[in-house]
Amino acid sequence: MNLPEFKNLAIRKSVLLVSKVWPQANLRWRNRTLFRSVWARVGRAILMCGVSMVFLFGAWQALTASGLMPSYRLQWQYMANAHMTRQAEQSLQLANSTELSLTHAQRNHALLNYQAQVDDLILAWPNSAFRMQLVHHLQQLAQTKNLHIFQMKFTPMPDEQGFEAGTLDFSLKGSQAATYAYWQSLNQLFQNGVWPKLIWRLLPTGEYSLEGQINLLWDAEDAFTDTGVELQAASRTKAKNLSVGERVLSDHSVAQMRLVGTVQTLAEPQTKLFWTLLQSGRQISSVRPGQYLGIENRLVLYLDTKGLWLGDEFGQPSTLLAWEKVTP
Repeated sequence: MNLPEFKNLAIRKSVLLVSKVWPQANLRWRNRTLFRSVWARVGRAILMCGVSMVFLFGAWQALTASGLMPSYRLQWQYMANAHMTRQAEQSLQLANSTELSLTHAQRNHALLNYQAQVDDLILAWPNSAFRMQLVHHLQQLAQTKNLHIFQMKFTPMPDEQGFEAGTLDFSLKGSQAATYAYWQSLNQLFQNGVWPKLIWRLLPTGEYSLEGQINLLWDAEDAFTDTGVELQAASRTKAKNLSVGERVLSDHSVAQMRLVGTVQTLAEPQTKLFWTLLQSGRQISSVRPGQYLGIENRLVLYLDTKGLWLGDEFGQPSTLLAWEKVTP
C-alpha cells in the first residue's frame, strides 16, 4: 500500500466514523441529552478547568508584571544578577587593591632609595671627598626625579675666614613637584649655604625650569668630616712616639669610642703591627696591640672584620669596638 492509498483509506474511515457519530450527537443535542453521559461531563469539566487555568495564568502574569504581586522567579533572577554584580565588584576591588599594593611598594622602595641617597649626602657633607664628587651625586639625585639637566658645575672660590668656599651653579627642568622637591633637597643638604640666585618659572611646554646658584663653605679641618687622608698620614708620625703599654685616651670612656680607620706602615708589613684610628668626641688617636685604652684601662688585643677587640684584666677578649660606618 502506497501513501496515496493510505490517505484515501484514512479519509474514508474518518468520514464513516463522523457520519455515524454526528447524527447521534445531533440527535442528543436536540433532545438536550448530549452532556448527560459521564464522559461528556468529564470532558466538559476538563474544558472548563483548562479555560480557568488559562485565565488565572494570564491574570497572574498581568499582576506580577504590574508589580502588584511579588514574583519569586523575578526575585531569584534579581538576586542572581546582584550576586554576579557583587562578584564582579569584588574582583575589581581585589585587582585595584593588588595594583595599589604594588604601586605603594614601588613608591616606598623609591622613597627609601631616595632617602638613602639624601642621607648619604647629608652624612658626607661637608666631606672633602664628597666635594670632589658633588656634581656627580647631584646629577644622580636629579635623574631619580626624572629631571633634565642643562647645566651643573661647581666652581672653587678663594677661602673665606678659614673656610674653603665654592659656588654651585645648576639649571634643570621637569615637573612642578620634581623641581620643587629637588630644591628642597638642596636647601636641606646645604643648610649653611647662601642663595644669591634662585629662579623657578613655568615653561610654555607645561614643565618648570629651576635655575639656581648657591655659595658654600667647607670646613676641611673638621675631624668629623675629614677624608682621613691627611689624618692617616699624621697618625703614622704620631703613632711612632707611642710605646707599648702606654695608655691612650686615658680621660675617655671606651663606650664612647668608635673605629674610624686603620693604618699599616710599609716599614712594618706584619699583620699584627697595625695602627687603629679611634674617635672619641672630636679627638682621634691611633692605637696598636699591647696598649691600654680609656679610663677602663682595656688592653688592645687584635683587629678583625667586626672591629677592635679589647681584653679584660685576665687578658681574654671581652669588649668589641665596632666600626663607625663600614669595614674598610
